[in-house]
Order: sequence, then structure tokens, then C-alpha cells
Amino acid sequence: MHGPPEVPNEFWDHPTIAAACTDRDMGALISAYRHHPQHLSRVTQDRMAAWLGISQAQLSRYESGENQIDRLDRLRHFAQVLGVPGERLWFDRVVIPAQVGSPDTGPPDVLAAPWEATSIARSVEETARSDLAISRRAALAGAAAVTVGSALVEPLQRWLHPLQNLSKWSSHSAISEEELFALQRVADGLRGWGGRGGYGLARKAVLGQLDELAERLGRAPSGPTTERAFFIGAELSKVAASMSFDAGLHNAAQRYYVLAVRMAKAGHNDGFAALCLAAMARQMFDLGRPEDGLELVQLGQYGTRRTGTPTLKALLLTREAWAYAQMGKTREFHQAVGMAQDSFAQRDAGNEPRYLHSFDEAELEGVIGARCRDLAMHDPSQAVHAEQHIRRALELRDPSKVRNRAFDVIGLARTKMVAGDPEAACGLINEVLPTAAKLSSGRVLRKLEDFAKEAARHRHIPAVQDTRDAIRAIRTA
Repeated sequence: MHGPPEVPNEFWDHPTIAAACTDRDMGALISAYRHHPQHLSRVTQDRMAAWLGISQAQLSRYESGENQIDRLDRLRHFAQVLGVPGERLWFDRVVIPAQVGSPDTGPPDVLAAPWEATSIARSVEETARSDLAISRRAALAGAAAVTVGSALVEPLQRWLHPLQNLSKWSSHSAISEEELFALQRVADGLRGWGGRGGYGLARKAVLGQLDELAERLGRAPSGPTTERAFFIGAELSKVAASMSFDAGLHNAAQRYYVLAVRMAKAGHNDGFAALCLAAMARQMFDLGRPEDGLELVQLGQYGTRRTGTPTLKALLLTREAWAYAQMGKTREFHQAVGMAQDSFAQRDAGNEPRYLHSFDEAELEGVIGARCRDLAMHDPSQAVHAEQHIRRALELRDPSKVRNRAFDVIGLARTKMVAGDPEAACGLINEVLPTAAKLSSGRVLRKLEDFAKEAARHRHIPAVQDTRDAIRAIRTA
């Protein structure tokens, strides 16, 4: 009566519970728990609601899929109350550092390392070598153990201060223009791989190149070519972070985003550092921490308030709007979107840095549309704006941007679901499933999983259940 009973380990092996964990659906897990055949007496919704500290009506909406449980604090609380084993959780796993690094020390603490060029190079080298040495299983064990809150934001505020440079004197030669050209050519090729996502050979190639470059930078004297080489290292670190993020390795992704900010600072490229902070903010949004994401965006905005180009300012404003959309702040959202559009209209593509070329009009429309859809979860009237922007993005999107187009279509389908048109939503998903099956992108699969969760409340419709089954088949293939 006063709390869940003690249950044996095999309790959690029941197929319905295993399926709920696979689907990352806490509502379905709670329902499976209540209906488990091993209970000596029936667990009613009233009793379960009392255990969890919510109303019976709330619990009913969670179990039916009408309301999704996506707040991290609520997921943690429900899992703790029910005693869900750690290996069954799909979020917030706590790991010992030694599990994800070397047998003795684990990966270096990239947030605590000094903001000095030689230390930055050494930190990159140690991190890359540590990650190259560990197994995929060990990496996945630490995938969700990320740093959040002030422990993440406060150390990154150091990027606003001047950086102590490398010594002008070194027993080793300076990096030559020929070396720099070769490094840039390799980095450009690896960046192309990074756009495909994935965890395997491509990511190891990026880490291997990053390791070699960091070792060279640690021995190089200061100078213009060394600064440019640090910037190439920042690009490689961001590629490694994106690949890790795509594979669901949030811990590793965060490390490489931090290293990318630090290397960009050593390379005297504050614009690229702000871009990496925006990418870190996106990771926080993905983890359901909009407040942390907003602080990272504002840190990037403050650091480039005098030097940021119109495109960079527009990109950062869309990230700011992202935070407001997740918080359900409609007025602030539209204000940030309007400022982003105004800033983008002032851009001169010929004077924008190369690393911002991918943020074109199609990307702007796609991001605004997806964020309107996020806001529509709080305010359904925003769904019409989401559809307008996403359709415009699809009109403008280069056909070669296959993964981006997949994101657009999935976002449009999720918008249709919010608008109350599940059949049309499933039709769009069925169009994109063959493409999704060919892409080695964890992010695409996770977006499809999000759609499947949102469609759960319409599972009684045959077309919806067929689409959810098709998504599950792709995920488990």
C-alpha cells in the first residue's frame, strides 16, 4: 500500500517491459509494470499514481500515450520509485570514469584543463588516444553520463578571456604551409564523412588524425600556421563530436565539443567557437535541458557580439528560439525567430566563413519549422507555422542533402500528428522509411522513435500501428 513491492530480477525480463524499454516509453513501462502477472494483487491506477505522487488522470494519460514523459527529472523519479534496474534505463546512466577510458584514470577532464595552448593540445591528444583504446561497449556504457548545469557552463565562460599562447621558441620546427595544406585537405575529406553520421571506421579515422595533429601542435612554436592548424583541429574535434552525437554517445560528444571550443580559441577563431557552443546547446536540447542550452547559446552570443557575422548571429538566434520552444515561451520564441530572419536577410554569402555555408535559407526554414513544431507541443496553434516553414525548406533543400531532407519529412509528419491528422503523418513517414533504412544515422532513427512515441495514442488506427511496426523493424534490423 505504501510503495512498490520487492520484485525478483527476472521480473524485468517480461516481454512487455522489455518492449517498453526498447521503445524508450516510460508510460508503457508503467503500464507493463502494473499488469505484470507476478504481482500477488492487482495494482490499480489509483495505487500506482499514489506511489508516483501524481493524479490518476495524469497516470492514465501517460499510459495511453496521450502525454509523453520526456522531462529528465520525472523519468528519474519514476524509475527510482519503481526500482527499475540501471541496465534497463535508456537515460541518465551513471558510470565510473574508468569504464569509459583507460583502465586506471579514464578520459581526461576536458572542462578542468588549463586554457593554455600547450595544455589544450595535450588534452586533445590524451582524449583521442583514450577513446581509440576503448571498446564500443564501454563507450556506450558511458553514453549518457554528461556534465550539466553550472558544472558545464561555468568552466566554458573562460573562453571569453584572452588565451595564453604557445611559446615562440621551440626545439621543433614550425608547421609549414605544405603541412597546413595537407592537414586541411585531410580534414575536408573527413568532414564529408562526418555528415553521414555513424560510429565505426570514419570516427576512428577522425580521432586518429586528431591525435596526430594534437601531438604536432604540442611541439610547435607559436605563429600564424600554428594558429591555423589549431583551427583545423577545432574542425576535426567538431566532426568527432557530431559523429559521437549521431551514435548516441553523448559523453564523448560533449568532450569533443568542449575541445573544439578550446582549439578554436587557440586558433583565434571566436566565430567557430560560438558555433561549437551552439552545437553543445543542441545536445542539451536533445537531452531535455533547455535552460542549459540557452546559457550556452547566450555565452556564444556574448563572445561574438561585436565580431559575429549576420549568418552566425542568425544561427545563434535560432538556437535561442529552440530553448524558448521547449520551454513553451511563445512570445520570446517569435521574437527570437524574427531577429534571426532579420539578421539572415543582411548576410553577404561571399563574406561569410566557409564553416557557415551550410546554414543557408533551406536550413534556416527547416530549423524554424522544426522549432515551431516543438512549440506546438505546448500551443497546437503553432502547427500551421511549422508546416509552412518545413514545406518551404523542402522546396529549397538540395536533393543531395539526403539526411537533412529526411529530418524535414519526419518533422513535417510529427507536425501532422500534433495537428490531429495521424493518417497523413504516417503517409509521410512511410515515404521516408526506405531512405532512413539506408542511412547510418542514429539521429534519424531517434527522430523516428520520437514519432512512434507521439503516435502511440493513435495505435488503435491500423495505419498508425503498421507504421510503428515498420519503424521498430528498421530500428532492430
